[in-house]
Amino acid sequence: MLRKRKNRPRASPIAVTWFCTVLIEKIRETQQLRMDVQDSEKFRVISELTGVFAHEIRNPMQVSRGFLQLLDEPDLPYRQKEYIKLSIEELDRANEIIDDFLALGKPSNSTYGTVNVSEQLKRTASLIQTFNVNQQVEFQTDIQDDCWMRADPQKLNQSLLNFLKNAVESMPNGGTVSLSCHKTVDGHIRLTVKDQGIGMNPKQVQRLGSPYYSLKEKGTGLGMMVSYQIIHSFKGKIRVESEEGVGTEFDIEFPGAEP
Repeated sequence: MLRKRKNRPRASPIAVTWFCTVLIEKIRETQQLRMDVQDSEKFRVISELTGVFAHEIRNPMQVSRGFLQLLDEPDLPYRQKEYIKLSIEELDRANEIIDDFLALGKPSNSTYGTVNVSEQLKRTASLIQTFNVNQQVEFQTDIQDDCWMRADPQKLNQSLLNFLKNAVESMPNGGTVSLSCHKTVDGHIRLTVKDQGIGMNPKQVQRLGSPYYSLKEKGTGLGMMVSYQIIHSFKGKIRVESEEGVGTEFDIEFPGAEP
C-alpha cells in the first residue's frame, strides 16, 4: 500500500519577510551601537586632553600673534604685509579649533530658560550678514514671532551660528540662504536652514556630525559635532536633505514651551 505523505507546514512569505526585517533592524542597531561606543571613547579622550593642553598651547600662540601685529608697520612691502596677515589668520583659526575642543571636553554648565527662537535666529542672521558682506549671499526669512522653547540661550546661539556659517561657506560663488521658524500644530518649534551650496551625497549626509568629519578643506568637523550635541541636549531632532550641486536643507524640531 502506498503511504500518504504528510504535508510539512511551510513558512509563510509574511513570516519570512517579518523575520528578515527584524534581523536587518537588529544588525543596524548593533552597528549603530558600536559606532556610538567608538564616538564615546573619542569624546572621553578629548575631555581628558583638552583642559591639559589648551592653556599651554594658547600662551605661545597669543605671544606670537602680538609680535606679528607689532611687526605689521605701514611702510612694510606688500608681500611681507600679506605674510603677516596670513600668519595671524592661521593663528586665529587654530584658536577657534581649540575653542571647539574645549566645548566638547569641558563640563556642561547650562543655564536653561524659556527662549524666543525667533529673536535668536534673527539676531544670528544679522550677525552673519555683517561678517559676510563681500560673499554675495542673500538671506530670505520667514520667521514667525513668539516661537518659545526651553534652552540655554548661549548654546542655542552657538549652534545657530554654526549652521548659518556653514550655509554661507557652502556657497563660494554666492546664493540664497532661506531661514524659517514656525510653531507646528502639535506645539513643536520647527526651524529650517536651506542653502544653494555645493550639497552632499547620501554617504556624506550620514556622516555629518561625526567626530573629525568635515567637507571643508581646513575643517575639523568639531563645530558641526558640537552643534548636533547641543540640539540633542535640548531634545531636538535634526533631519538633513541634500543634493550635490543643488544645496542642503537642515530641518530642526524642538519641543515648544509657553513664554
